[in-house]
Amino acid sequence: MAVPPLTTVPWNGHVGAASFTFDDAMENQVKNLTPILEEMPDVRVTFFLSNMGGNSLRQNGAGFAKLANMGNEIGNHTDNHLQLPDQDDANLKSEITDFATEIEKVMAENGAEINITSHATPFCANNEKVSGEINQHHFINRDCGWHGRNDWDVEPEWLGMASRVWNSSETADTELLEALDTAAFIGDFSNANPWDVQVKGGSWLVLLNHGVSDEGGMSITPEAIKNAFQRALKNDLWVAPFSTVGAYHKAHFIMDKAEGTANDKEYKISWEMPHPHMPKSIPLKVKLNEEFLKESGFTADDNIVIEQNNNEIQPDENGIYTIEFCDLSLTIKKSAGTSKLKSTISTKRKTDGNHSGIFDLNGKRLNTRNRPKNSTPTFLFP
Repeated sequence: MAVPPLTTVPWNGHVGAASFTFDDAMENQVKNLTPILEEMPDVRVTFFLSNMGGNSLRQNGAGFAKLANMGNEIGNHTDNHLQLPDQDDANLKSEITDFATEIEKVMAENGAEINITSHATPFCANNEKVSGEINQHHFINRDCGWHGRNDWDVEPEWLGMASRVWNSSETADTELLEALDTAAFIGDFSNANPWDVQVKGGSWLVLLNHGVSDEGGMSITPEAIKNAFQRALKNDLWVAPFSTVGAYHKAHFIMDKAEGTANDKEYKISWEMPHPHMPKSIPLKVKLNEEFLKESGFTADDNIVIEQNNNEIQPDENGIYTIEFCDLSLTIKKSAGTSKLKSTISTKRKTDGNHSGIFDLNGKRLNTRNRPKNSTPTFLFP
């Protein structure tokens, strides 16, 4: 077909996304974030582990394994936190690729089976050689600096993604909340300076934090980080780990271009995994392209389903299907069920019962979040 059959729903059905990342495997992260995250099941974050300043990975392995089993991501921040561009090939392999395997081993020893898919460069020091080694075991890498926002339809530099760094200034807490407002497209951006990065809609904000304590310095207080989590949820941001949002974002550039092959009113779509080290499960929310449906001859009396692994996936009341990207194929077909095409391609905005979920990197649903009835799901087509 000339028209791609499917369109991915931006940011898992939210106005934008926020990924909070925490570097260096600090004990105060385990101590102070665990109770907060236990209270807030709609928030899941990323911990980039290293052995900087001692055997941090092994000393705090049990605590981070518990956080991993709660659905938080464990990522790679290198063994010794060195300036990577200064290292030779053997040291780069030891610091990056070998250490990813070491993290997985330590987590397994503490009861958490994880899959390392993300990396964060120490000191934000990166170059082509460093990125090449990162690419051996990770599909995405976080650098730092700048505003840390990513627009939906602009493909980022996956192995050199910028992030907004929390600082220790008197205005840092307020600026963090304002950044979360900007990611949710809250505010008036019409008078922004033309040389500034223009804010055009909801975006994915990547945030870099270190310690979580009242000690000062580069540590954000538990109260401030909890306020930030609450602000992100209030703004209807998808608060999910770096790899979770990154994989969803990366998958959409593949899915939205995938074309179907017709066979007796069934359309088989297949695609390839964009990187060998992606999360094991990538639940993706998609809508059928109305122009595709018209060209394909479907009518308002047809009940259309998506089938994967011999399982029919029915659309929700907003015409949205949740597919598994890692299955690498699907079939669009008619079904004998009672749901009709008119509910699938309805242009009416519906707000009641609209659900979105948090999944871990293995695809396990960790919760179901209900939107308030007075909210407007901006991801729907007008």
